[in-house]
Amino acid sequence: MPELPEVETLKRKLAKILIDKKISQVKILSDKSFHGDSQQILDVPMTNVWRRAKIIGFDFANQLTLVTHLKMTGQLIYVDEKIRLGGGHPSSDWIRNLPSSHTRIEYLFEDGGHLFFNDQRKFGWMKLINFNEIDQLFEHVAPDIIDDRIDTNYLKERLSRTTRPIKLAIMDNSILAGVGNIYACDSLNLAKISPTRPAKSLNFTEIERLTQAMKTIVFQAIKLGGTTFDGKYVQVDGLAGGYQDKLRVYGLEGNKCPNCQHPIEKIRLGGRGTYYCPNCQK
Repeated sequence: MPELPEVETLKRKLAKILIDKKISQVKILSDKSFHGDSQQILDVPMTNVWRRAKIIGFDFANQLTLVTHLKMTGQLIYVDEKIRLGGGHPSSDWIRNLPSSHTRIEYLFEDGGHLFFNDQRKFGWMKLINFNEIDQLFEHVAPDIIDDRIDTNYLKERLSRTTRPIKLAIMDNSILAGVGNIYACDSLNLAKISPTRPAKSLNFTEIERLTQAMKTIVFQAIKLGGTTFDGKYVQVDGLAGGYQDKLRVYGLEGNKCPNCQHPIEKIRLGGRGTYYCPNCQK
């Protein structure tokens, strides 16, 4: 599933291309994937592309926003005569002719460009809402980890309320958004904190270290364009990320810990594969 760094990277790419463009036609190939009246955004300039948590929003001049969640297998790919860019779940749709059998929505722009929403498993969605409905959409979602509001004091107060393992707590979007499984594992390793520690057992100094580690890891992943694991597509220009080459512990069971050289171990926590060093993560 694309996480915050992948979605942020995708948002930045699309913002450079789509702002001021007008959609001339919307082809909805799967009714499950689109919610709203697509006719309302035809011939209306797009004014902004933004992201919060793992949702991308496309604002239009008529006070409507097209909000998008890629879920597990979603992709957004923009194609015109000169470029092909986008992101999301890596698959052959990155390089094949579009639309494909996985294309659920196609947007045609007045200047000849195309934006394809592909989603193999149909869990993702695009929904047209009014500007005044945006806050309601995020009513139960905390600020992103890269938001300045997330600091040691904020997390100390929130983490003191729960005895859940710290890894599960920092992946809870009601506490903070943007730390998925990959980045939780690597952040806890950088902070030298065990993923199994009860969240409320961390002291102020440990939370301060973890807060900085999470911000460092997520900012690094954004700088590298996120993480792409499918080896067939890691070199696809305009779509793939590079954080997979900088992983600290995630997916590296048996390799040496970057902190102390002890072998990395894998356990299951909350139903997710969890990678850590039992020697230095206490």
